[in-house]
Amino acid sequence: MTRIRAFDGLRGLALLMVVGYHIDKSVVPAGYWGVIVFFVLAGYLITRMLCTEVDRNGRVDLGFFYLKRVLRLSPALVVVCLVLLTVGIGRSPAGAAIGYFANYARIGGLDLGLLTHTWFVAVMAHFYLLWPLVIGVTPARHRVRTVAVLALAAVAWRAIAIVALSPGWVYNATDTNAAALLAGCYLGVARPLTSRFAGWSIPGLLGLMFLPVFGEEGAAFLWGGFVALALGVLAIQHAVTRPAWLETPVLVWLGTTSYGLYLWHYVFVRSEISLWAAIPLTIVMGAASWYLLEKPVLRWSVRLDPRTARSEPAAPIRTGHSVPASANRQVASGGRWSTG
Repeated sequence: MTRIRAFDGLRGLALLMVVGYHIDKSVVPAGYWGVIVFFVLAGYLITRMLCTEVDRNGRVDLGFFYLKRVLRLSPALVVVCLVLLTVGIGRSPAGAAIGYFANYARIGGLDLGLLTHTWFVAVMAHFYLLWPLVIGVTPARHRVRTVAVLALAAVAWRAIAIVALSPGWVYNATDTNAAALLAGCYLGVARPLTSRFAGWSIPGLLGLMFLPVFGEEGAAFLWGGFVALALGVLAIQHAVTRPAWLETPVLVWLGTTSYGLYLWHYVFVRSEISLWAAIPLTIVMGAASWYLLEKPVLRWSVRLDPRTARSEPAAPIRTGHSVPASANRQVASGGRWSTG
């Protein structure tokens, strides 16, 4: 089964946005939009994978699904936490990160220090926990309508939360970030419509992220998340067409190793070492995390799959719409860290 390398390239671009934001917010004030792109892409890929499994087997194997997500997220995260514990980071931040409640711990006022960025991993873990339950009980003929209603409700809730709740809650909480995740989920059950504007979505993201108006001060910081969400949806529609520039080796490699790079970059760029040392260390540790830990664990997890012995091709997703064959191949082959 082949992969859609353009999705890895898109993930690599999202990573660069986040890294730029963490290096210097004054230069890349809206680089945090990269996490919104991650959310939309994760929702899309996970939903397609779950729908394929239900259509093929009649159900989601929840035990294996959860096991694979734990094996995907935990080993690299635990290693980072153990290393930081040896250099003096508190047990509370490490516990919040490993326990996947760093986002709400941060909302509650806990200083996570060099593990602040693990709030994002917590949101992903909560999504992995809940979403297969929804897909598993939703009849195929009602998927598009059900997910559309949930996505609209999530978008409406985020808008309400911006007005009624604290900026910290809107930025970190799982319920408010569900808008981006469910937008991607909707793409996963509905046909990714082509649009003449889709090709401009990624240049738009990369250009708008430099505008100070979307920085940390002012309402645009939170409302701008809807701009990133819309552009993220269009970016996935563009990536489905497999544009060659998104499949360049550097972007694909960054996307492939993005989880380890994400976990380690914050540790180095927010430490006392110089940026000239932080970037090479991030690359070295991220690569080591992928090749020495994450990739071997992924290979091992495949052997645990009770369906591995089956060789029949995956059935197309029944959504009421036609979908590209290449997209079904992407689902069957799994994803990187955003899909397990």
